[in-house]
Amino acid sequence: MGLICACGGQSARANGLETDPVIGGIGVSCADFRGVPVRTTRMTELGDVARAWIVSRMPIIAVDTARMASLPDKMQLFFYFHECAHHVLAHTYSSTTSSENEADCWSVKSGRKRGLFTRQDVIEFAPVFAHSRGSPAGHLPGPQRAAHLLACFDDPSDQIDQTEGAQTTTTLRSSAGGG
Repeated sequence: MGLICACGGQSARANGLETDPVIGGIGVSCADFRGVPVRTTRMTELGDVARAWIVSRMPIIAVDTARMASLPDKMQLFFYFHECAHHVLAHTYSSTTSSENEADCWSVKSGRKRGLFTRQDVIEFAPVFAHSRGSPAGHLPGPQRAAHLLACFDDPSDQIDQTEGAQTTTTLRSSAGGG
C-alpha cells in the first residue's frame, strides 16, 4: 500500500527519520507494499538525489539535501515519488531490469493522478535528464528517459505498473504552507 499525501504541518520524526517530510514544498508520506510507513532521512554526499533502502527491515528513503535543493519543486517531488515507488512496487526486495522504468512511470502517474504534475511539468523534466547516460541499475539515457516519462504521463489509464499484490491507496490533502 503506497500512501502519498500533501499534508500541512510539521514532519513527524523518530530518531531523525521523518514519516511525512516536506518535499518540494508539499508534505508527503509513503508506505511500502506491506503498508509499513517509509521513513525519510536527509543526508549529504549520498551520490544521488535520493535512494530507497531497507535498513533493519525498515523501509527508508534517503534524500541528499544539497542535490534535492538544487532542483525545481516538481523535480524534487518526482524523485521522492520515484524512490517511494521502489518501496510500493517491492523493488527493494526483488529488483528487475525494468524496476527503474516502473518507478519512473509510477512516479509520473502518481503525480498526475494527484494533480501535482501537468504534462508541461513532465516536459520540463527533460533538461534535468538531458546529459544523463543512463545507469547500470537500469535508468534510461536522458532523452529516452524523458520520452518514457512523457509516454507514461500520456497513458490515459490509472494503472501503474507494479508487482503482483502491490496495491496503492492514496490520500491528498491541501498543504497548510510550503517549506
